[in-house]
Amino acid sequence: MKKTLIFLFVCLPMMALAQATLTPEQQLEQAQRQLEAAKAALETAKAAKAKAEAEAEAKAKENAAKAEAEAKEKEIRRKIAETKAETERLRREAAAVSETAGKMQAVPAEKDGAKEDGNAVEKENPAPWTVPTAPAARRTKNTADLKEKDSKDFYLQPGTVPEAGGQVIWTECVSVPGTSADELYRKAFAYLTELTQSDNQLEGSKVALVNEKEHSIVATVREKLIFSSSFLSLDYTQFNYVLQVACREGQAMLTMNRLTYKYDVQGNVSNFAAETWITDKYAVNKKRTRLLPVSGKFRRATVDRKNSIFEGFRQTLK
Repeated sequence: MKKTLIFLFVCLPMMALAQATLTPEQQLEQAQRQLEAAKAALETAKAAKAKAEAEAEAKAKENAAKAEAEAKEKEIRRKIAETKAETERLRREAAAVSETAGKMQAVPAEKDGAKEDGNAVEKENPAPWTVPTAPAARRTKNTADLKEKDSKDFYLQPGTVPEAGGQVIWTECVSVPGTSADELYRKAFAYLTELTQSDNQLEGSKVALVNEKEHSIVATVREKLIFSSSFLSLDYTQFNYVLQVACREGQAMLTMNRLTYKYDVQGNVSNFAAETWITDKYAVNKKRTRLLPVSGKFRRATVDRKNSIFEGFRQTLK
């Protein structure tokens, strides 16, 4: 009995080892199961990765769209603020036009509803300034730069570029006897509309404000002021200024002021104001014998352009 027990204790580990050892067929089956499990795990990982990438892409697109929308909203707000500021500035310009126009020696005209018993005519409420809807106008070339032929020294003469209150300003009153303020206003509006739509005009050049009741117009002009042009080169500056018209019975006054320049030479941009660039102090030498090289050409071209505009205005009204 004792020997039997000893034999069993010796044989049991050998029997367990024999049972733990797999046959080749079993090993192959086990390897196949492990391969299938690995494949399933790989597919699960790929699906998770694709899902994460899709979610990340969707999030990126959402963020980009949000950023674009915010940028657009910011740009719109900026433009709104600029438009409001420009409108307010033009309203102040318009008020100045009305004040200046009130000083004109206009031919008095009876208004509808005026009292004939010697009593004062009741004043109506001031008419509002509005942004006009300009009619379609044919586009014409901005080539009417009239040259002064009477004297080569014309551009050197004092007062060629007049200053008033520290500002360069040209003003001319055109007398057209027998013509109503309404008709003069219509002609002036058509003239400024055509001028701001000519070929050399730039973005922002337009008839900006009108007051039909007071027969007044304000135009902001942005145009190319050409110094010289050839097949190989074009020398010009962006010329900015304001034109104001005030009409009365038999008279119309044109004012040109707020003149500025933006000059680009091979990417180097310079900004000038007429008051510190084309006036006698800055464009004419001390002996008044010649124009200075750069500011002088601005003075000459500006005077020519002013003469062209004012002459066109006179011809339009007559």
